[in-house]
Amino acid sequence: MANFFLSNHSLKKENILKIWCIFPTKRSGLFFKHYIKEKNKKLSAGFLPKILSFEEFIENLYTLLLDKPFPKIPTILRLFILLEAAGQKEEDFNKFFNWGLKFLEVFEEFEKEGRIPEDLLYPPEGLPEIAKKLFEELRKTYEKFSALLEKKEFSYPSYRLKKLAETFRNNSLSNKNLFEEINEIWFIGFAALRKAETEIFKFFKNNFNKTFFIFEAYEPIPQIIQNTLRALELEPQFLDSKYYENLNSKAKPRIYFYETSDLHLEVESAVKNIPDEVKNPDEVAVILPNSLSLLPLIYGLENKENNLEINITLQYPITKLPLNQLLNNIIKAQKERNGKFYPVRSYLKVIKHPYLKALTLDSGLPLEFLIKEIEKLIREKGYIKIKLSEIENWFLNQKDFLEKLHRIFFRNWEEIEAPIKLAENLKEFISFLKPLFENLKADNSDWHNVLLRNYLHVLENKILSIFEEESYLKEKKISKAILLEILEYLLKEESIPFIGDPLKGLQIMGFLETRLLSFKKVIILDVNEGILPPSPSFNPLLTDEIKHYLGIPVYKNELWVYYFERLIQSAEEVHIFYLFVEKSKTQDFKEPSRFIHKLKWELEKNNEKPESKIINLELNILSQRDGIPKTQEDRKNLIKLLQTTEISRYFLETYLRCGVQFYFKYLLKLKEAEKIGLKPVDVGNFLHEFFESFFKSLEGNNYLIKNIYNENEVLKNLELLWNKYEFNRKMNALSHFFSKKIAIESIKKYFDYLIKLEEKKVKNNKVLGVEKVLILKEKINFLDSFKDFSGNQIDVILKGICDFIIKREEGIPKYLILDYKSNPNTRPATKKIKELFDFKLPGDFSQEAIYEVADAFGQKLYNFQLLFYYYLFYQKKDKFIEEPKGCFYIINAGFITPSDLETPEKFIFTSTNVKNRDWPKVYNYFQNDFKHLIEWIINHLLFSEKFYFAFDENVCKFCEYQAPCKNFKYLL
Repeated sequence: MANFFLSNHSLKKENILKIWCIFPTKRSGLFFKHYIKEKNKKLSAGFLPKILSFEEFIENLYTLLLDKPFPKIPTILRLFILLEAAGQKEEDFNKFFNWGLKFLEVFEEFEKEGRIPEDLLYPPEGLPEIAKKLFEELRKTYEKFSALLEKKEFSYPSYRLKKLAETFRNNSLSNKNLFEEINEIWFIGFAALRKAETEIFKFFKNNFNKTFFIFEAYEPIPQIIQNTLRALELEPQFLDSKYYENLNSKAKPRIYFYETSDLHLEVESAVKNIPDEVKNPDEVAVILPNSLSLLPLIYGLENKENNLEINITLQYPITKLPLNQLLNNIIKAQKERNGKFYPVRSYLKVIKHPYLKALTLDSGLPLEFLIKEIEKLIREKGYIKIKLSEIENWFLNQKDFLEKLHRIFFRNWEEIEAPIKLAENLKEFISFLKPLFENLKADNSDWHNVLLRNYLHVLENKILSIFEEESYLKEKKISKAILLEILEYLLKEESIPFIGDPLKGLQIMGFLETRLLSFKKVIILDVNEGILPPSPSFNPLLTDEIKHYLGIPVYKNELWVYYFERLIQSAEEVHIFYLFVEKSKTQDFKEPSRFIHKLKWELEKNNEKPESKIINLELNILSQRDGIPKTQEDRKNLIKLLQTTEISRYFLETYLRCGVQFYFKYLLKLKEAEKIGLKPVDVGNFLHEFFESFFKSLEGNNYLIKNIYNENEVLKNLELLWNKYEFNRKMNALSHFFSKKIAIESIKKYFDYLIKLEEKKVKNNKVLGVEKVLILKEKINFLDSFKDFSGNQIDVILKGICDFIIKREEGIPKYLILDYKSNPNTRPATKKIKELFDFKLPGDFSQEAIYEVADAFGQKLYNFQLLFYYYLFYQKKDKFIEEPKGCFYIINAGFITPSDLETPEKFIFTSTNVKNRDWPKVYNYFQNDFKHLIEWIINHLLFSEKFYFAFDENVCKFCEYQAPCKNFKYLL
């Protein structure tokens, strides 16, 4: 192209200044200028033609030809003009927002065709009324919209295109400067022109003697180029071969295909194909049809040994950038705010952002320390919603700072009444974070800094200016909801540019930027269906059916096919990468593009085997360990722990459930993170405290529930206690309503159950203990030798806190050890009891042995708690049993589950597993045998080789130590 141009023109002559060369993109124009200069290196000075992209060409014509050109406005402001034209109220903006954007696309399509829209009398079914009405009055609405646009003196690209086409069509050139500015014009590399574009091109063809149309195509000429030639009424003529360089040596491109399932593997392999040095801009290009692959590629290139010069031409979407996510979190917090309350998750998402955590307090301490303390306190309280003032009052020594933090990130956004206020909020937001950004302007070594700096430029110059400077928006009083909707839209739509020398080094570009360009080596990533060709964004107002009806051209993938084939054919070496992923829980299905199938088919048709390589993900199969080995140091610590700790049922249960969990909790003393919101223990504590307050005053006394129960008094106390636990702050409104209702009904029903029990068989009750502490000193014999400990036994203290110990007279005296449970499904494994009496303790301390012992207590080890408390009670029974020796009585243990309305009391010993004649056997077991079981568990704790993983993996689902556990299980 440059050779052909220079064969007719000299850069020494000044008249070349009146030659305009129009290209589809800026990039192709820059390369053309580069080639012209390269071929005139010996020329010390000269002139260049005016080289413009099509966008710049329209801009120049619009400014030159119209008497009063209007400035361009962003899409969001056009939406307000459409709202006015459609007769919608501004309070309906949110409802109108998305459909308004879709209709602006409809208007643009008509403007590119140089037409005024026609009404669609029978809109498609399924559209909302607002969309149907706009379709039915499409022409009228557009005419009002255009009139308002002219009145307010605004314009935008497709509107300018339509205005120019009308000007040329009507031959209404009042300004004749065009013929003085241009002597000759070249249109280079255009295809699939819209009607407005065609009219403009034909105007120059018909009114200028020297008008050149250059197309790039191989034989046979693609259909899309033939259609363009026909529209412009041109007869094609191929350039003479003398203008081509290396034409004789030009061979078919060497094409290599790479399949992988992982983006990072794809990038890593692509980087290996990039040479260490790239001298000329047309040597190597990496093409990214998916801009989200840009950052992985940049970081991959940073690992190359040589410092390679890079030029990035494509724009990166700002949605993935951390600062953008922080602003979106602020908006989300406002949308979810309820009065003065913010959802805790939304609040924490804002203040825990990495940029805030990187700041420092006035004292010089990292802000992260204060944020951790705030989160810790919120989690401890279990709140799911929080007031800013509460947090400020918790930390009075940092109150001034917290008020400032809350003002900038929360309170400023609560009452926004005008665009200028939102602009001020954004300024203060940027200013607060300025200490973090102040060193970025000088630092180009880190891509993160470059991205952040460019993002700030977009924020200050493209987004902030809309709210601060745009006169149309500035004059309006707009609700906070609408302003936040606008800001959210802008934060989603904008993208950031990269700065680089466009004519040096490795070229990284988007697919459409390759038009008219040729490279020796081309590397294309993400050649997947839906990416290349891309899946068009769906607009229900511009379906193919509607386009046909309205007379708007329908393009499938013709342009993409043409650009792809042209790029491949112009290269010497092509490396095509694609992802192939079967659909799974973590990844979407990805398949190779139809372009790849076609290329491979063409190669095979010519008896050529496609050069394909599958890049497999290297997986190290990690051997799963059965536990964490116990060292001698661990055993010493265990001995010390046993001697200094009161051993609870939970201590032993934890070891039975999972030795690794025991290791983390009791040896390493790792604390579990407090969960946000209601915790299971909250409901349990509430239940315990309620019944403790009711029965504590009865301790040591005889009573009947029917004589002391006062429902109004009970409900009053329940209400006070419920409020004390602040359940309304720990649950959402619906959960709180039902939970409270269930709690009230459950407790009422439980008292009803007790009264009915008295009517049937209970003659008297006596409270023997509420939250009763039972302590037992035991000597535990070592069943194995322990060289670092003198002696063959250890003294331990067993301790249990029984919620409720009661004596019931039912003909036979019954001593009941009861524990309150909030879960209605909690029940003893009664079938396991008979097996337990005949259970033989294993003869070793293996993994299988501890699993066998744990299994003896049933699922979730519910039996262990009751049997452990039973044992402590039985050893101390003389303090409780009132019957003289020789009298028959029953000791039982069970759970009270008030929310189980059918069976609120569930006992471990029932008439099915223990008959009256069997009770002596039960008592004998707790007198002589249960201690051996405790002894065996403690010996296993000391002498087994490892802390073994859980015998029931369902336990892991709710374990607080999942992350470190996996490391020990598979990695360490």
